Amino acid sequence: MRPHDFLAAWESNDRRYYRQALELLSELELLCEEVKSNWPVALDDPIKNARTNYPALDQLVDKRNSTSDLVRIYAAMAVEGFLNWYGVLRLGEDVFNAHFERLNILEKLKILLLVCDSIVINNSDLLAAALKSIAESRNVLVHPKSREVYEVSSSTQKYSKIPHTARDAVKNMKLFFSEFTVAIPAAEKLIPKI
Repeated sequence: MRPHDFLAAWESNDRRYYRQALELLSELELLCEEVKSNWPVALDDPIKNARTNYPALDQLVDKRNSTSDLVRIYAAMAVEGFLNWYGVLRLGEDVFNAHFERLNILEKLKILLLVCDSIVINNSDLLAAALKSIAESRNVLVHPKSREVYEVSSSTQKYSKIPHTARDAVKNMKLFFSEFTVAIPAAEKLIPKI
């Protein structure tokens, strides 16, 4: 088992993903305000034929939606990238890849902390709950589900609340890193920061 301050050259993008999640959230907040200020009807009302009647606004809405998705994806990438890097740091790349790399992210966290730090993490712990929330938000985007709808009125498609879902992803990303530091104080200097 390697110590938390093991010296080596590392290749990981978790710090870049962390920074990009924060920067994109700031951009998203501005885009949301711009969409609201250009919305031609009451904010709760949809626009009919937006692509034809309001093409510039339609493009702005698409950019806002894409930016919201990117915030959620980058927050998940920051956390998962960090967890993978932490495993390689503590166990070495060969051991990590052979036994941990393919685990789902919550199991990876639990087993890594048990093996590396003798810490038992339960699903109800804030660290696990934040990680689960981030993973679920990402999975909705990168593993989209389809279902048959026989009547248009019976559709139960859920849309992400923008910017709230992205804010939650960043909040949970920060909570994950904060709780990781609480659980493993020796890892504090490893945590991405701006």
